Amino acid sequence: MYRSEDEKLTDVMIGEAVLTLLKSDKPVSSNALIAQLEQMAADADDNAKVSVIRKAITEVRNGMVAARKRVQADGTERDKNTHRMNSDGPPDGSKKH
Repeated sequence: MYRSEDEKLTDVMIGEAVLTLLKSDKPVSSNALIAQLEQMAADADDNAKVSVIRKAITEVRNGMVAARKRVQADGTERDKNTHRMNSDGPPDGSKKH
């Protein structure tokens, strides 16, 4: 809610890159987004705009790293869990419900 102007501009650049990908019928992925942002930075003639685009690229990359860590953590949590499902059915004498 209390975002700085730089953070708002970074979000705008990411949004512009996503819209460009969508309009050109390209797949929208983190790698495609980074490539589009890099193209936007190369085409920009304003140093301030290039700086904001570079921050947007960093934000997308940081999001990729965070997502990768979440996936890895999920995998290790699943390995620790004991799965109680088997084909034996309920123990004798127990109620179904």
